[in-house]
Amino acid sequence: MAQDPVEIGVLGALEVRRAGAPAALPGARPRTALAALVVHAPHPVSVDGLVAAVWGDEAPVRPRGAVHTVVSRLRAVLGGEAVRAGPAGYCLALPDEAVDAGRFEALRRRAAGLPPPQAAGALDEALALWRGPAYAEFTDHDFAVAEAARLEELRLRTVEDRAVLALRTGTVDDAVSVLEDLVAEQPLREHAHELLMTALYRAGRAAEALERFSALRRTLADELGLDPSPALRELQLRILGHDLPPGPASPPARPVLPARPVPPAWRPAADAFVGREGETEELLRAVAAHRLVCVTGPGGIGKTRLVAEALPELSRRLARPAVVVELGDAGPAQVDARVAAALGLGAAEALRTAVLEYLAVSSLVLVLDGCERVLGEVRDLVEAVGRTAPRVHVLGTSRHRWELPAEQVLPLAPLPLPDPVDSPDRTASAAAVQLFLDRLRRARPAEPLSASSLRDVGELCRRLDGVPLALELAATQAATLGVRPVLEDVGSGLQLDDGAHGSLRAVVARSYAQLGPPDRALLGRLSAFTGTFDCDAAEHVAPEPRAARAGLARLVQASLLLPVEDGAVTRYRLLGIVRAFAAERADDDAAAAFRRWAAEHAERCAREAAGPACGTALCALELARGDLASAVAGALAAGDLGPAARTAGALGLCVHWIPGPVLSGLVLRIGEHPGLDGTAAAALALGAAGLAAAERGEPVRARRLGVRALREASTPPERYLALAALGIAAMYAGDREEAARCWQAVLTIPHLPDAYVVDAHAVLALAYAAAGAVREAEEHAAAARRAAERSGAASRVAFALYASGEVLLPADPEAAADVLREAARIADGVRAEQVSAVAKVALLSALTRTGRAAEALGLALTLLELQRRGGHWPQLWTTLRILAEIFAAAGRLEAAELVLAAAETSDSAPGLVGDDVERYRRLRATVREGLGADRAHRIATVARLLPRTEVLDRARDTAEELSARSSPGPGPAAT
Repeated sequence: MAQDPVEIGVLGALEVRRAGAPAALPGARPRTALAALVVHAPHPVSVDGLVAAVWGDEAPVRPRGAVHTVVSRLRAVLGGEAVRAGPAGYCLALPDEAVDAGRFEALRRRAAGLPPPQAAGALDEALALWRGPAYAEFTDHDFAVAEAARLEELRLRTVEDRAVLALRTGTVDDAVSVLEDLVAEQPLREHAHELLMTALYRAGRAAEALERFSALRRTLADELGLDPSPALRELQLRILGHDLPPGPASPPARPVLPARPVPPAWRPAADAFVGREGETEELLRAVAAHRLVCVTGPGGIGKTRLVAEALPELSRRLARPAVVVELGDAGPAQVDARVAAALGLGAAEALRTAVLEYLAVSSLVLVLDGCERVLGEVRDLVEAVGRTAPRVHVLGTSRHRWELPAEQVLPLAPLPLPDPVDSPDRTASAAAVQLFLDRLRRARPAEPLSASSLRDVGELCRRLDGVPLALELAATQAATLGVRPVLEDVGSGLQLDDGAHGSLRAVVARSYAQLGPPDRALLGRLSAFTGTFDCDAAEHVAPEPRAARAGLARLVQASLLLPVEDGAVTRYRLLGIVRAFAAERADDDAAAAFRRWAAEHAERCAREAAGPACGTALCALELARGDLASAVAGALAAGDLGPAARTAGALGLCVHWIPGPVLSGLVLRIGEHPGLDGTAAAALALGAAGLAAAERGEPVRARRLGVRALREASTPPERYLALAALGIAAMYAGDREEAARCWQAVLTIPHLPDAYVVDAHAVLALAYAAAGAVREAEEHAAAARRAAERSGAASRVAFALYASGEVLLPADPEAAADVLREAARIADGVRAEQVSAVAKVALLSALTRTGRAAEALGLALTLLELQRRGGHWPQLWTTLRILAEIFAAAGRLEAAELVLAAAETSDSAPGLVGDDVERYRRLRATVREGLGADRAHRIATVARLLPRTEVLDRARDTAEELSARSSPGPGPAAT
């Protein structure tokens, strides 16, 4: 017999309902036990955990019997199956929606995908579930504190989200009412003030909005000694200048920060850009006025080219840099990884969180090109960016719009066509004809066309519907065959549809048909590359390697392959439609050839990275990152483990190159593949997977993989990589003695290449320096420098110098700064990003200790940006702590306390070790004494409530202000 449905309420006083009617649950112990089970659901709570929750320090004499009695009373009220026992303890066996907190979060998630009116209703329903503070009667119980705080923060965000919807739907008075209640409840919640000021402005109450800002500024100054956030200060200026949109729109924008280093945007093509002047200006206006803009149109219509041409001017007008993410060939679940890679983020897990955290405090134009294949994922991401990153403008290209309420759609039509009755001169002035003639003359300079030829060109443009890519390919054919044969072959009556353009495919097919069999076979092999590739890569995958160079030249002449100049080297890429067309016709060995190339390329780079050619090797890895990931993923999907394991193992040996989240995830998959053990590449692949796990902060997983790698290892590089994985895992687990043993074991490996000897001595120097064993640290640092010189690898020279600088730092920070600066310079020169990052953090500490605040501030701002993009929060907190020293020395005690208090309570901040423990204890005591106990306590309270990105934003703002003050002013004019 089915039992009556049970509902549990924790958003207020604990309550239980059966079949809709209240069910009494008398007694403090059963109520506390139920609350503990709800907090941990669906995971079990051990008997010891329930004893601690229910009885605290006064444990019963027979704990198991006492817990069993309490659980029996719960089952009597909830039903026999509601609480289940298992080996790990007791768990609540009810669906999520049985608890009002679960329903609340489900309604929040549902609202995110609804149009504004329906979303507002869902949020109203969610907020109506609250009867009081979450877990109200358990505020003094440790098990409930964190969960109650989390739910309360979600409630506040929901109130803010509801106000945003009111602004978007034009019900401004509702937004004002809701937000006034919220700021009265939370007077220091700045985002609520930001929304309220916007709502008041849109309600025609600009003076009140400015009064709100002034009152908040006084409160922050009087109580905390802090300024309003950069976002609020920018909003005040926009209100003063009447620079806010008057009607429904997204939440208020945050300030435009100075442009910081971001990956470069596209470079417009060298050929003429014709016929899109009006669309270009329309695009510029749309992105300036709207934060979410999607350029739509069929394939080949010119969406990408339009955005690429407009991007430099768009960046100039908005005073924002641009980052381009190409999604045309992205597969399922790859959107976050592509965006993270374009932003330069290094987080291996929680990519969406890392992307949103980065964008939340960024000011840039994010271009998402080719969204149609992953439209659902892109829609979710863009919606989240619109909510959380007010200084980011998102500009997309797609065959289909995103279907978001705040989206501004810009449909792109084909180029204007001539009328059949137009004169030759008028025909030649049509945009489609201009484009065709420009490409024709570039392929075959000749005399002007006759009137009859112009008429043929006009007809050809009409048959191709004015689609730019089709016109360009047709012009290339016409340069060889003449206009009339191409016109006769294309045919008429083909129309645009939701997929590829029929005429465009016909033109690609015509270009393909003109190729000889060897060039068709080569094009099929090249279709495996998703990025750019060089001639060597083409030769590796070509059916006839010796003929590859000549074949590349012919494919370029046929406009089926685009050359990309990269310094002194020419690289190549395929257009998406050409790649797809050629892939359909690739021979059966194309995929295997691509996987073999990836393995051989990674192995060659690993060999070169250990010697004088390390700079070239690391650069080659960077250029091939996407194709290496594609090859490994394809090998895994095809069950071809050999090349995948070879590639993974070789990448593991490139320890000073950062593979990124996608490749790291694939390497872990290979390391845990059931068929790996016993294969030829198993040892290196397992070692690489162990390193990947360690870098992701999973020391237990890393150790398991490292032990397997060591068991399989037989060659010196295999033993080195296995022990390196074990050593790094031990260090991250806090077992410094085990880490030292692993690296000492590396030094006992016979015939070990000098590059790997460097790593062992350098890490041991760092370990001994942290333990205060200066003599041993200096000996290992010197040995690392000697081995680095023998290896000839610049990345190892940089790593040895970094270790030497760290050893010098406590006793002679002046000398250490010079050494660390040189280490960073060498590392940057060969793209050894990992070495560069750690050397610059150490340099920052040296500059701070020697009082060079101006130089330290400039370096800190650079580091904050690099670390934020990498998602390296432990490094970020280290940099922020060093900045707190600078803030304190400059008299900015409030900013110093904010950072130090936030670092003290953040889960992502590393613990202090060695001399740093006492140094930061003294710094904190000095800061708090200067502030006074009461003000310091209030600042620390705020710091614990702020998101870590907001702490970063405030610290960066203070650092920029101090940096600007310390910069020398303009000198006297020359005479």
